[in-house]
Amino acid sequence: MIHETAIIGPEVRLSSDVYIGPYCNIQGRTVIESGTRLEGFCSIGTPAEHREFFTKTDGICLIGKKCIIREFVTINSGTTDATHIQDKCIFLKGSHVGHDSVIESDVTVSCSVLVGGCSYVMKGANLGLGAVLHQYSVIGAYSMIGMNSTVTKSNRIKSGNIYAGSPAKLIRRNAVGLERAGVTEDELEIYHEKYLRLMNGS
Repeated sequence: MIHETAIIGPEVRLSSDVYIGPYCNIQGRTVIESGTRLEGFCSIGTPAEHREFFTKTDGICLIGKKCIIREFVTINSGTTDATHIQDKCIFLKGSHVGHDSVIESDVTVSCSVLVGGCSYVMKGANLGLGAVLHQYSVIGAYSMIGMNSTVTKSNRIKSGNIYAGSPAKLIRRNAVGLERAGVTEDELEIYHEKYLRLMNGS
């Protein structure tokens, strides 16, 4: 279903069962996979908020399956790389994902969260209301960022823990989140190894 007021660019590719709500604006070389739902006034695949790319309209934005994207969410296209949202992610009202970021599957991005460009949010992470992530942030798998918290350039948000404050500081292990997701200690160690590789730029 595509609402009659939605604006869809010529290079956008949508699966047949995607829902596009009223006044959505989808541009660039954006691909949205099956089962994903966009509510009203979303802006997806628009040029990166980067001084060298404001007028470049051919950036890539990939959005996976069964994502929920609520009202007024903005997701910018990539610059040198694609902006990539994987499967079953939830983006609540007014949240933003900057250019060239990767959001792995099963991530929850709460209302008014700001994800700076070139960030990487690993599987199952939960970003609380109004959290802000500096550019190039790496957020570990199944970690939780508290409401109104700030992830700075020097923060280390490791997998399986809860962080809060400005700057964000370790609070405790995310025991409830890990239990709900059925994450074993061996799996958590694999996520941690991946986190370290991402932090080292590999």
